[in-house]
Amino acid sequence: MKSKRNRRCFWLSLFFFLWVIPAAVQAATLEVRGGGSAESIQSALARAAPGDTINVYSGTYVGNIVIDKAISLIGIGTPILDGGGEGDVVSLKADGVNFKGFQVVGSGKRLQDSDAGIKIHSAFNVIEDNKLSNNLFGIYLLKSPHNTIRNNTIVGRPAKNKLKDSEKEMSEAGTYELLPLFEGESGDGIHLFAASNNLIENNEITDTRDGIYFNYAHDNRLLYNRINGVRYAIHYMYSDDNYFEGNIATNNVAGAAPMYSKRITFRQNVFAYNRGHRSFGVLFSSCNDCLAEGNIIFGNTRGALFDVSYHNTFRNNMVASNDIGIDLISSSGFNTFVKNNFVDNMEQIAFRAGKIGEGNVFYDEGEGNYWNDYRGFDLDQDGIGDTPYLTGDIFTYLMNKAPTVRLFLNSPAAKALEFAENMFPVIEIPKAEDVYPLIKPVGIEMNTQFQLEKNQVSNKVLGAYSLLMLLMAGIIAARAFRISSQGVKLVEDFLRGGRK
Repeated sequence: MKSKRNRRCFWLSLFFFLWVIPAAVQAATLEVRGGGSAESIQSALARAAPGDTINVYSGTYVGNIVIDKAISLIGIGTPILDGGGEGDVVSLKADGVNFKGFQVVGSGKRLQDSDAGIKIHSAFNVIEDNKLSNNLFGIYLLKSPHNTIRNNTIVGRPAKNKLKDSEKEMSEAGTYELLPLFEGESGDGIHLFAASNNLIENNEITDTRDGIYFNYAHDNRLLYNRINGVRYAIHYMYSDDNYFEGNIATNNVAGAAPMYSKRITFRQNVFAYNRGHRSFGVLFSSCNDCLAEGNIIFGNTRGALFDVSYHNTFRNNMVASNDIGIDLISSSGFNTFVKNNFVDNMEQIAFRAGKIGEGNVFYDEGEGNYWNDYRGFDLDQDGIGDTPYLTGDIFTYLMNKAPTVRLFLNSPAAKALEFAENMFPVIEIPKAEDVYPLIKPVGIEMNTQFQLEKNQVSNKVLGAYSLLMLLMAGIIAARAFRISSQGVKLVEDFLRGGRK
């Protein structure tokens, strides 16, 4: 009897300690108000226990903050954390931190220290709904896996040479002197170093060096971010098995630049209006075994460039209104381009080295691509052109040799030259062959957050405009020559004693 009673007491005691006491010791909520020094926040962090919540109310808090406990630091009314131009504004050194609702400004500017608005040294943290500006790096993940970076707005320090005079005058006192002299002195919006298995979604990034930079960072997911006005919007270096989807990269030097990486998959992204002498929608450099599917590549200087890249699959993409659709350097091989729409590019495919590259094909399993300049027929109505589509012509070949020839693009002279070369080929021009050209465009889902700019004109219209301007110049020159000839005749008559 005694033993039964003892066992009953034991189980009741165990239940009491496991359920009743933890329920009594609930997570606490601390509050910080009034602004001033960041020491008030640091003091609350010292008092807090893991699992507690600290609510920080609106105001400006100057100084650096180190979070070394698994707590939730929540901004109420978007309080400002100002690092005062020194070091990292916020450092996360504990796992399981929730950091939300702050404006983070004023990190240091030492590139060698990678000064950042938020620097993460730990795992399983959530960074969301923050605004970061005037920091060297926005968010820096240092050997920190399994974090979520969500719904943040990051504005970098624009280089001085990018600012107009009016913007310099409008800037706050002393701010202009803190700006980098050129783009290379600034940091990235989000930088991952040896940081894997992170989720980065719905962030907006402008005016940084690179938008999101992956360095030895594997197995990350990048979803629905918007990046504008940077060097490379999405940049991979030595980073394998990454996935990105639904991102919009516009008005950058390059939309995406996977380099020295393998097995990167990107779907339904938009790379548009990335223009300049060395600008690309997507730049593949020493990048292998990747899949690009369902992307919109629109209005870039070069839609996609492949350099020393092998065994990549490029399918179901819209490549439209670029100066060059695909720039395929012969150092790249065994890439497959299939079921893409090539529409209204000045040059659909370019082979600048004069060779196609071993193993590159423009069809697979009886299907090719849609080319809006295909002139063949489909007499058997199977959706496949009866004759192959051949990329490359004498005019684009000459444009690569002498860029000024582009003035005659889409002109009757260019068409006549193309016809003559087809009838009497005398120059060996590298051409890619699509054996199964599609008669109708492939259905590709458009990203609803991307809208075409209304002031965009097609390359054909641009070519016709160039021809019109050339004709007008010819008319003006001819008229000037005729007037000049009449003047010479009048002078000659005068010297002979006047007209008869």
